[in-house]
Amino acid sequence: MKKLLLSVFIFIFFLFPKSSFAEVIHSFDTKITAHKNGLMDFTETINYDFEDLYRHGIFRNVPLYSSVENLYRITKIYNIKILRDGESESFKTTNDARQISLKIGDADKTITGSHTYTIFYTVENGIGSNFTDHDEIYWNTTGNEWEVDIEKATMQINTDFGINPTKLICFEGPSGSTDQACNVSQNSAKTSQVLYPGYGLTIVAVYPPKTFPESILSKDPPQTLSEKIFGLVLKYYYLVWLVLNIIFPAYLIFWYRKHKNKQRFGPPAVNFDIPNDSKGQRLAPALAGTIDTTRLERDDITATIFDLAIRKYIKIEGKKTTRTLLPDSSDQIILKLKNPDNKLLNFEKTLMDRLFKTGDSIKVSDLKTDFYTTFAKMEDQVFSTLVDKGYYTKNPKIQKQFLLVFSLISFFFGNIILSAVLFFLSLKLNGRTAKGDEADFKIDGLKLFLKSMDRNYKWQAEKFYTVEQMIPYAMALGYIDKFMSALKILKPDYKPDWYSGSGNFYTNYAVFSTIASSSFTTSAPSSSSGFSSGSSGGGGGGGGGGSW
Repeated sequence: MKKLLLSVFIFIFFLFPKSSFAEVIHSFDTKITAHKNGLMDFTETINYDFEDLYRHGIFRNVPLYSSVENLYRITKIYNIKILRDGESESFKTTNDARQISLKIGDADKTITGSHTYTIFYTVENGIGSNFTDHDEIYWNTTGNEWEVDIEKATMQINTDFGINPTKLICFEGPSGSTDQACNVSQNSAKTSQVLYPGYGLTIVAVYPPKTFPESILSKDPPQTLSEKIFGLVLKYYYLVWLVLNIIFPAYLIFWYRKHKNKQRFGPPAVNFDIPNDSKGQRLAPALAGTIDTTRLERDDITATIFDLAIRKYIKIEGKKTTRTLLPDSSDQIILKLKNPDNKLLNFEKTLMDRLFKTGDSIKVSDLKTDFYTTFAKMEDQVFSTLVDKGYYTKNPKIQKQFLLVFSLISFFFGNIILSAVLFFLSLKLNGRTAKGDEADFKIDGLKLFLKSMDRNYKWQAEKFYTVEQMIPYAMALGYIDKFMSALKILKPDYKPDWYSGSGNFYTNYAVFSTIASSSFTTSAPSSSSGFSSGSSGGGGGGGGGGSW
């Protein structure tokens, strides 16, 4: 057994040699030059060995603040310059309120082996000159967040006006460690051990008081933009509440009544004409139905099929099958009369492509399994057409979802009135433009005619061709039953040439509507699935880095 375990160990050792794992920093040397004006220039020389790995370079992160008892020293870092092996190296700087990050290297190139990176930068407000009995530079020179071992780290600190520290202390080890085993001279320090990931070298250099200008301390740590906004909201909560629950909701209601409430047009007048767009072109029934309800529905699909039949692109045929032991069954068949042409809109072509993808005829009941994919495509195309015509700015689903989300957020934060107003607007607003509102108003006039068909028999008889063209609009606008009842009185023996089948047309129409309602699926079927008290890591500086 011992021999077996030894063999496995040797196998693993040679299969995964050390060089395939390791990256290491052979040396991390920091030089600090403190100036009389309180600025500090840093030079970090990092000998980084990628060994056998191919990397783009390294990254270096440096915090921009440190704690001073219950206050905060916020620093600035600028004048950044970076060399690799003595040559200028590219880098990208990312910083927020709390940290600056340097991504060093070229994303289009990889390097391997050992390389020396030299990082130059200037720090403002990094010196602790707020004490009565001394000034100090308390700085985490390496940072405790490196992902690799640092075999050796050194630090040297000087001033440009000939003052050396009266005392120098260093700490090494993990964050919070008070281990002072590192080697210290008058103005330099060197580690006594390898700094493993999470370890770092921190120094405290003490100077006579008033050596440097007094630094600035803040009561609060640096904040991101979102944190500042949140703080202002908390500070002025009652004013925010007043604006969000009284002033803003009142403005929204006023804006809606003035700009989007259809009552501003006055009562609609009866419209006897088929809807046209601003160019005088016929507005397809599905477009009229979508303008009216702000969504594409099954009835709009049925209306498009009847419209295509009236326009002689297809023919609808009712078929009744006699069965011996079971009740007779009815189905509806759609026959292709001619191929789609440039007179058809995109969504109409999409519908015909689906109907006749396997031949020149199809049973309506055969559409049930996958029609939802066609419906989704038609929905996008319908709203794209309405946007192109200037009736909508976008698919209203987007605006409704946006308003509903903000309504829920407002409710969660206690803005009940605003939440209710946003919910109301999510039901009323739909992305429709002023031009679209005007078209909808005219469609309301057509709806008045469609639901009062029984009062206009004389006009209908004289304009029967126009009445026939309105069948798809009655379907799309939700008045087909009332329309058909009146049409049956007007012309009980109506037998259009675009519809054939045994029995009465009005009965067959009802059968078609029933079968279409269950076959035109609009969504996919559901599925399931299972200095006095310093330590390592303290003071300014810090951070860490790694490779990328």
